[in-house]
Amino acid sequence: MKKFLSLFGVLLLAVVFLAACDDDTDNGYDDDNGEVADASAEDIRLVVPYLGLTDEQIEAAESLGEMDTPYNRFMYGLRREAESAMADQGAEVEFVDWGWAESLDQQQRALIAAGDAPDIVVGEIFMPTYAAEDILLPLPQDIVDAVNPSFLVFNDNDQAVAVAARASVFSLFYNRDLLEAAGFDSAPTTWDEFQMMSDAITEAGNGEFFGGGVPSFPHAGGALRATPFFRQMGTDFIVDGELQLESQELIETLYFIRAMNHNLPLGLGNSASEDPMWNAFEVEQNIAFVINGTWQAGGAERNDMNWGVAPLPLPAGGVEGNCLVAAMYMAVPRGASHPELSFDIIRLALSENLSEIWLDDSVPSPRQDIIDHTARWSDNETLAVAIEAVSTGEVSGLATFPQNDAQIWEIINTQILARTTMTNDPIATIVAEASAQIQSLLD
Repeated sequence: MKKFLSLFGVLLLAVVFLAACDDDTDNGYDDDNGEVADASAEDIRLVVPYLGLTDEQIEAAESLGEMDTPYNRFMYGLRREAESAMADQGAEVEFVDWGWAESLDQQQRALIAAGDAPDIVVGEIFMPTYAAEDILLPLPQDIVDAVNPSFLVFNDNDQAVAVAARASVFSLFYNRDLLEAAGFDSAPTTWDEFQMMSDAITEAGNGEFFGGGVPSFPHAGGALRATPFFRQMGTDFIVDGELQLESQELIETLYFIRAMNHNLPLGLGNSASEDPMWNAFEVEQNIAFVINGTWQAGGAERNDMNWGVAPLPLPAGGVEGNCLVAAMYMAVPRGASHPELSFDIIRLALSENLSEIWLDDSVPSPRQDIIDHTARWSDNETLAVAIEAVSTGEVSGLATFPQNDAQIWEIINTQILARTTMTNDPIATIVAEASAQIQSLLD
C-alpha cells in the first residue's frame, strides 16, 4: 500500500509540462511501455465524463438528502481530490454529465472522431469494443499492478487498456420464507437442485408464489445474467474468435434457461423492463430466487425481507463462471491532450480511501490489497460471495465481437435468449437461424 501511494505521489510531483509536441499521436505518452513522459502546457483544462459529480448533480443529491450514499460519496470525493491534485499541476478539471450507456458512447465516439477526444472515457459494455478497436492507451504498469485482473480490459495485444473503478458480479439471492414454505432450509448448489427446488416452490405456491428462474430479458440485462451459466458450461457466444452458438454446451444451457422460465410468472422473465422482476422479489416477495448483482442486498434490506445470498449453482461437471456487471470502466483514449494527467485522475479513483467506499455498498473494490485483506469485508455475506467470484482474476464482462458488436448482441438478445423462453421452437433451430445472421455480420 505504501509503495502504491508513494509512487502516486512521486508521479504527481514529478510531472513537468513541456510545449505541445508536433506528434499528437502520443502527446507525451509512450504507448509501447506505458511510461509517462514529461509534458507542459498553459491553461490546461481536462474534460472528464461521468466520474465526479457536476454542480447540478450535487444540488439534486443534497435536495434529496442522498449525498451520503456510497455512490455519491465516491463521486464527490473524487471530484474534490481531482480538482485539488490538478490545481497543483496548473490544470483545471471539468466533470461533465453525458449520461450512461448509448448516450455516453455516442458522445465520446463523436468527439474522438472529430479529433477532440475527452481526457478520459468511461463506460461499461462498450469499453471492450473500444479496446478491440485500439482507441485506448495502455494503462501504466503501476495501475495494472494495483488491481485484480478481473477489473481490467485488454486489447488484442494483451495490453491492459481500461480499469473498473467498481464492478459487481452475479449471485443467487433467495427468500428464506418461501424456501421454508416448500420444506427447504438452504440454497441450491447445483443446477439440478436449483431446478428441483424451484419446481417444488412453484408447485407449493399454487399461483401465489413462484420458484424463479434465469431471466432472458431481450436486452443486455438478459445477456448479462445468462452469460454466467454459459461460462459454467465452459463456453460463451464467441470463444477465440469462433462462434459457439450451435455448440452442444450452449444449446444445453438454453434448454435449462427455458425449463427454469416455467417457474416465473408468465412474461416476467422476458419482459422488456426488468423492474417487475425486482419488484416481485423485493416488494411483493412472491419469487423465491433471482439472479442479480450485489446491489440486490440493499433492495432486500429496504423491504424487510428474510433473505439470503449464495454463489450461483453449478451444472454437473461444470466450472466456476460469472460475468462482470455494473462495471464503471475508465480509460484514456488515444488523442487525449494530457494523458499523464488523465492517468493521475484514474489513480485517484483507485486510491485506497475512495475504493474502500464501495465496500459500504456491498460492491467489490478493484484493489488487490483490499481484496486480500479479508477482515475488511468478510462479515458482509453478499460482499464475501462476490469477492470470492472475482478473486481468481478471470471474470470479465460480456463477450465482444470483432465487428458489428451492437447489431450482433441485438440478435442474441431478441432472437436467441428471448425467443428461447417466449416460444417452443427447437433450440437447435433458434441458434442455427441466429448463427447465420450473425456470421453474415462477421464476414
